[in-house]
Amino acid sequence: MSYPLAINHSQAIKLIAAQVSAFALGTEVININNATGRILAEDLLATRNVPEHDSSRMDGYAINLAALQMLDADVGAEYVLELGSAVHAAAQNERVSCGQLAIPVMTGAVLPQDADAIIIKEQVCIDNNKIHFNQLPKKHQYFRTAGADIQAGQVVIKAEQQISMAHLGLMASLGLTTVTVTKQPRVALMMSGDELVQPGEVNQLGQTYDANSGMLKQLLISMGCEVESFATIADRESLVQARFEQLKQMNFDFIITVGGVSMGDKDWIPQVLNELGEVVFHKVRVKPGFPLLFGQLGKSLFFGLPGNPVSAYTTLCQYVFSAIKVLNQQAIHKQVWRADLLHDWHKSHFRREYLRGFFDVGGDGHIQVRVCGKQQSSRIESLAEANCFIVLDEAHNELKVGDRVNIQPFSQFKV
Repeated sequence: MSYPLAINHSQAIKLIAAQVSAFALGTEVININNATGRILAEDLLATRNVPEHDSSRMDGYAINLAALQMLDADVGAEYVLELGSAVHAAAQNERVSCGQLAIPVMTGAVLPQDADAIIIKEQVCIDNNKIHFNQLPKKHQYFRTAGADIQAGQVVIKAEQQISMAHLGLMASLGLTTVTVTKQPRVALMMSGDELVQPGEVNQLGQTYDANSGMLKQLLISMGCEVESFATIADRESLVQARFEQLKQMNFDFIITVGGVSMGDKDWIPQVLNELGEVVFHKVRVKPGFPLLFGQLGKSLFFGLPGNPVSAYTTLCQYVFSAIKVLNQQAIHKQVWRADLLHDWHKSHFRREYLRGFFDVGGDGHIQVRVCGKQQSSRIESLAEANCFIVLDEAHNELKVGDRVNIQPFSQFKV
């Protein structure tokens, strides 16, 4: 064996980033209504001004200040203008002019071409088809000038951003119907193990239900991947070799296996990957997830995840997700918050550990977090109860109530 064994977390992340950096996803043009969660492939430039013409921010009356007249009355001096035809927020054949008139304008309506002020409805009285007011409006007050929101040619969304629902509204406001995005990573996902049976099947002595397939597939989809599930690989070297030979010829960005990567007599995956592909590293000093395997098979990046559900979920979030970020040209750093620990916790080893935790906000406004019960890697209930990872680095040992710890909210692992 010439590859690194039992490396630390930082080394694993660096080796993954270096390997993935040689890969690139293509681009495709899709309808903006299907773009939520996708990664923008290039800077998006505004194709037009928003708004395209001067328009009103309020319901009121557009006037030309030079047309104002003073009318002396018993109640004092006031301004008077005759009303013209109203302009609404709708299509117009041509722009109107104010001249000597006050033009009723509704919010969003294109302003008359010679208008330079707006009087809002609350400030006028109407009598005999004329408006009366005694407060001189400020020039261009309540104007929404052409290009005030967006100017043609400006960058409105930068490349490599994940497209949000708000971005869809922004693109639609520019009249766009399509957008260029990075293609989604294509993932081959398969389980390994003679003991696995599918939910609904008879579970015989020595067998266990496959808890990973559906969970990991949906997690990968939520991370923005296209996932193809393959039949479970039996624990025989010849069958593992045959499956790997098949996958080697296929066009996947990631091949992810689950189980069969530890030190058991039937854990053939590390050996076969070393023979048919490349092992970059095997085993990371983290808990859970120590047996993690990473390498390359053909033109595909390869991850061999541990079989215990919590270990598989954790390593997918910590390492596969990082590789997806690099492939999408995004920063690899994960979202980390600080939280107050609600109880004592003893850590008896010097590996990085990802505890399953549940955080909320306390009465003092601070984020607080508790560990979700027993933390065995086979105990999937701890994962179902959690909404974050509590990240303990290699140096942590004794933690007390109120200690500040780092947490990673699960929400960041979903688009």
